[in-house]
Amino acid sequence: MRFIESLATDVRIALRGFRRSPGFVAAAVLCLALGIGANAVIFSVVHAVLFRPLPFAEPERLVSLVELRPQGYGGPVSWPTFWAWRQHTPAFEHMAAFTGGGVTLRLEDAPERLQAIRGTADFFTVHGVPPLLGRTFTADEDQPGQAPVAVISESLWRTRFGANPAVIGQSMSLDGTPHTLIGVMPSSFDPETDVWLPLVAPPDAAARSRATVLTLRARLAPGVSLASADAQLKQVAANTAAAQAEAHRDRSARVIPLAESQTRTWQAPLQVLLGAVALVLLIACTNVANLLLARAGTRRQELAVRMALGAGRGRVVQQLLVESLLLGLLGGALGALLARWGLDALLALAPDSLPRRQSIALDGTAFLFLFGLSVLSGLGFGVLPALQVSRLDVRGGLASAGASNTVPGFGRRLGASLVAAEVALSLVLLVGAGLLGRAFLQLLGTSTGLAPGPVLTLHLAIPDDRFFKDGALDAELPRRLLEPVLESVRALPGVTAAGMTSVLPIQRAWNNARYLVEGAPIPEPGDEPRAERRATSPGYFAAMGVPLRQGRDFTPLDAAPDQPGVVIVNEALARRHFPAGGALGQRLRIGAATYTIVGVVGDVRQAGLEREPLAEFHVPYGRPWGDDGLVLVARTTVPPETLLPAVREAIRRVDGTVPVHRALTMEQVVSQSLALRRLVLGLLGGFACLAVVLAAFGLYGVVSLRVSQRTRELGVRMAIGARPADVFRLVLTQGAQMTVVGLGLGLAAALVLSQVLASQLHGVSARDPWTFGAVALLLTAVALVACWVPARRATRMSPLQALRKE
Repeated sequence: MRFIESLATDVRIALRGFRRSPGFVAAAVLCLALGIGANAVIFSVVHAVLFRPLPFAEPERLVSLVELRPQGYGGPVSWPTFWAWRQHTPAFEHMAAFTGGGVTLRLEDAPERLQAIRGTADFFTVHGVPPLLGRTFTADEDQPGQAPVAVISESLWRTRFGANPAVIGQSMSLDGTPHTLIGVMPSSFDPETDVWLPLVAPPDAAARSRATVLTLRARLAPGVSLASADAQLKQVAANTAAAQAEAHRDRSARVIPLAESQTRTWQAPLQVLLGAVALVLLIACTNVANLLLARAGTRRQELAVRMALGAGRGRVVQQLLVESLLLGLLGGALGALLARWGLDALLALAPDSLPRRQSIALDGTAFLFLFGLSVLSGLGFGVLPALQVSRLDVRGGLASAGASNTVPGFGRRLGASLVAAEVALSLVLLVGAGLLGRAFLQLLGTSTGLAPGPVLTLHLAIPDDRFFKDGALDAELPRRLLEPVLESVRALPGVTAAGMTSVLPIQRAWNNARYLVEGAPIPEPGDEPRAERRATSPGYFAAMGVPLRQGRDFTPLDAAPDQPGVVIVNEALARRHFPAGGALGQRLRIGAATYTIVGVVGDVRQAGLEREPLAEFHVPYGRPWGDDGLVLVARTTVPPETLLPAVREAIRRVDGTVPVHRALTMEQVVSQSLALRRLVLGLLGGFACLAVVLAAFGLYGVVSLRVSQRTRELGVRMAIGARPADVFRLVLTQGAQMTVVGLGLGLAAALVLSQVLASQLHGVSARDPWTFGAVALLLTAVALVACWVPARRATRMSPLQALRKE
């Protein structure tokens, strides 16, 4: 009880002191609120994306399985590999394969494209989430010949079916085929997916030439560790590779926790941002510690009187810690408000690729973190002033009635050290932001390989079954559907060129096709060259502004079934096999067919601006080689967005059953590819600017305090003949000394910590001297401005007034 009473007394004393010093309280609380609020925002994102358990049963047992190629990258697997792994790996209780894509929901008003996943019968069993309504797949519904069934999302159930429970058993048309609706999954299961369908193995699934497109997930058997499962799968993969030497030579496998596989792209950026906001909070705390040191100096007599009247040093230290704790809690309260606004702004700027964004919020865990951070911050920055008081000389404090605002040498040295630390931390943040900024500018200046200008892109959701007829490619599809669509679009006013392709540049690369050069030495099985493959229409290269270096473009006749196969390659592929030129007329064997090279086009960056162009070949369109149908591109003389309704209507007139989705300009496509970098750069740059402002404020405060403490000394100096310039130089030198120490420490720390960003820098060294030099000069200039104001004020001081002031 006595402790609680003393604590309540300290709170009352602290609040009375706060009312007497509103400026001090406002400055301290604002500094803390900025640091704590920024930390709460980034923690909310990091916790939701990296640490919150997945919404599945026993998520720690869920893993992704990838096949490792000799080239060093991992990816999806083939049907034979999936069957072998599932049959011979007892470490997994269940294993499922699935693929993503789209389906068309046929409605009375207009077709709608839905995001779909096709999974084997174990798909829902692996995840362990029961349906909200109905049931999921049974063991035989992924076998050939079974009646088509579908499971839909809660969102689709509510928007399209009015949340009617009687929807189970109804029929819905997907890609023109009736499917029986058997279940509804809760919205927490997978918010990005609209419908789940059984994945049925195609008749040629065991063929070596079959595309490798399956993604695998599994549930670890009870008691099996991740390391044990990984070792077991590697052994099974080695046995599979030996049995299928030609197709899988030297391949291996890896087991990855599902949570890690879903967030791998975001791990490094979020960790960098978490470190950055921690530095901002450190700077804010050092600022408040300096303010408290200055305040403790002005309260020496008050504290000495309390100790002389019987208060022990521990009691006085407790009072100071209570004051700092209250400041921390007030800063946390204001920081919570700033964090709510900041999180809304961050989510508005974050790209759609941010995983689990629906679960990002200032929830109970975030507020608990915010409260703990407030308490730790309050105690952390309160320790130093308390340490200063523990060294207080009571007799000297009582004798300082006429100089109550002086600070002992220990306090002055400590304040200078804290300012140097602020400068150092600010420099580290500025260097990080500067390096990322330079790398971003490098990317913006990188050529895409496409001609600049307005280009509109639209995805046509053409289901795979429309590309085939009687088990073979439908050779009439270009003439019946694709060419009429292109003719209608080209006839629109404002369209100068139009074409189609299976995959847009910049967005992604698969490195997904083997080929052989006729007449070249036959490589070892498994060592065949690979290239990006595209199915492309006449006019596509003109619409995108890809230069035709040699030969000709495709013609409508090239897609006819009775014409010899032709192919257009890019310069990267031509250089690989024909460095001396002469690619035209050469023949490539792709699968079972042979194609003659009729053109060579310029290189484009398929997988983003940071990656060099890959070898690529194009065949006449009419093949389902993309994510979902084909992409129409149109070069315009007017803003592309204004033509979107007319283009949609032109497509509808040709075939009203084809949904059009993902309408973007190429400028937007490029911008989206840089969205993650832009977000990280913006946040890190904002944190760095905040750190510089806080450091400048801290430096200004310390120098101003020292000027006020040395008022009498400066008055004496001017009275005996010191010029204002001498006083100005004296004050400025004090600030410069702290700045130089901080710059030295900061440069050393930045040289070490900048290596963390090395993987995210494109075309810029992690130790780029221009960035380090520019940041050092910027901080020096800011520091000089912060010191200039109190130094200028000191020169305007009247010697007589200065001597009387003390």
